[in-house]
Amino acid sequence: MTLDEIAIKHGTDKATTHPVKGHGYAPHYARFFDELRNSPIKFLEIGVGGGESIRTWLEYFPNASIFGVDNVVNTNPWNTPKSGIHGRYTFVSGDQSDETMWKCLTADYGTDWDIIIDDGGHYADQVITSYKFLWKHVRSGGLYCIEDLAVAYGGPPFTPSGWPNHMDFIKDKLDDINLRDDIESLNFSKELAIITKKHCV
Repeated sequence: MTLDEIAIKHGTDKATTHPVKGHGYAPHYARFFDELRNSPIKFLEIGVGGGESIRTWLEYFPNASIFGVDNVVNTNPWNTPKSGIHGRYTFVSGDQSDETMWKCLTADYGTDWDIIIDDGGHYADQVITSYKFLWKHVRSGGLYCIEDLAVAYGGPPFTPSGWPNHMDFIKDKLDDINLRDDIESLNFSKELAIITKKHCV
């Protein structure tokens, strides 16, 4: 099955078809993820919800260790710490705008993430804080993905007055491609940015 077919099966809005809104991220992700599909990767998603996308990743990446972070807890088995819902899945409760939480997570579960997806709260401070802390922990050649970017145009409370909102922050990464040595590429599609970390030589 394709990633989009698996996403539709599990009811995540990352699919092209969804009862409320299909964002259509899955075909874009497949272009970057397919070559890693059977690898023993380390994968983190911020924003768990009802576990629809977590179930998608567990099926699509059969050898991956999948981690989920959310500040909403104990509403379903996928956002309940130590629920034991799946042997390759670990849930961590925390606020993504809290750098101390990220320090604890990386201390407990290590660094060198192959893929990180931010589908969390979508507030500017959450998106920016998470990226600033986690980018250094993405492995060489790894991917950092930020979803639902249209929220950045919605104004308060998601975007504070003045610069930067998180869309401004991500656009700045275009300059980083030329001025820094840690970004290989930045791929934009509707409401989605996929940032590839430069391979170490």
